[in-house]
Amino acid sequence: MWTTTTYFAEGLPWSLLHQVVAEFFTAIGLPAQQVGYTSALHITGTLKFLWSPLVDLFATLRLWMIATQAAMGLVVGYLALHAQHLEALGMGRATDTSFVWILLVVIGVLSATHDIACDGYYMDALDEDAQARMSGLRVAAFRVAMLVGNAGLVYVGGRFGWLAGFGFAAVMFVALAAFHQLKLPRGESERRREPAADREDAPQRAASRLRHVATAYLSFLGQRGALVVLLFITTYKLGDALMFSMGKVLLRDLGVGTETRALINLVSVLSMIAGATLAGAWIARAGLRRCLLTITLLMALSEPLYLLLAGARLPMQLAAAYDVPSSVIALLWRPSLLTIAGVLAIEQFAGGMATAAQMIFIMRRCHPDHKAAHYAFATALYAFAQMATGTYSGHLYEAQGPVIYFAVTSVACIPALLLVNLIPTERRAA
Repeated sequence: MWTTTTYFAEGLPWSLLHQVVAEFFTAIGLPAQQVGYTSALHITGTLKFLWSPLVDLFATLRLWMIATQAAMGLVVGYLALHAQHLEALGMGRATDTSFVWILLVVIGVLSATHDIACDGYYMDALDEDAQARMSGLRVAAFRVAMLVGNAGLVYVGGRFGWLAGFGFAAVMFVALAAFHQLKLPRGESERRREPAADREDAPQRAASRLRHVATAYLSFLGQRGALVVLLFITTYKLGDALMFSMGKVLLRDLGVGTETRALINLVSVLSMIAGATLAGAWIARAGLRRCLLTITLLMALSEPLYLLLAGARLPMQLAAAYDVPSSVIALLWRPSLLTIAGVLAIEQFAGGMATAAQMIFIMRRCHPDHKAAHYAFATALYAFAQMATGTYSGHLYEAQGPVIYFAVTSVACIPALLLVNLIPTERRAA
């Protein structure tokens, strides 16, 4: 139960920052540049490793989660009031959004801190077998939160106003904090903590705290096969990231409308959840080493399926280049909606399996004394690689066209295939 609610609480601010806010900016008539700037909010998640050791060091992971959820409820509530003011100014008017951006950065920092505590708590409260079994469930809960945000909150904002849209999100954050205060069990490290009086008799000095921060990162970099591990983490899902960045653009270019894409997205998310759940159960039963190569191979083989869809753009592009009438272009072959949905379902199923395997691999590389810091550091590397490739993806797509772009996407899976047999799947000191 708590695995689903905590990872729903992790997915909801992600959806708020990267999906709902973009829809809000679009709805109130802001220029496309400001809408695009929302991708820069990924920076808080990328840099979270800088303060992740402090989460390990002060208070408990359980307390950090509850506090950040409650704080996000308050800040998002304030955002709802300001959103109502901006909405009242009217469409297309020059609007100063500086204060909105300040609130969004605050939400981003709180969300990143919650991620650190949530991932650390998951590893602290569950043994390795349970972590593997629950990995699909946590991915599913995160994706459900994305659906609630991108579909539910956006619908409420458009239908009843953005005070209601963001206000409903604020209520959910506060409710989650209250529920977790009552229901979250104490993790292993919290149960082992010294009594408060003993801690007060031996307060930590600033120098020891700095040593703790340094040790957290050095211990990750000092483990066996650290360089190969870092390369594997940063390249494992590059192809998947490139596909995700421009997949919707390809569907739009194929003439698939927004409402139809929403239905296809629902099929994709359900397929991804099924893949992640299956992979988690399989790894728990057979072990990571026996499953990782097969899962990586399935991910790599699913990427070229997008070339089938991209190839349909070639006759349309040629016809447009030679001024063929639009009535003729409309008769050119296009993949059916069933074909498109099938391709996305297969790719997302394999991608879901890969996501679960990646999370379990990273968890196995985390030292027991630095769970939160190590996981935050590793996921920050992955997030940075995704942010860097995602930022450039639009330029590559426009310059080279969809066929070359998705060919590059397929080739981007090769480094993971080359590294998968070289990485250690269990943590061991150097």
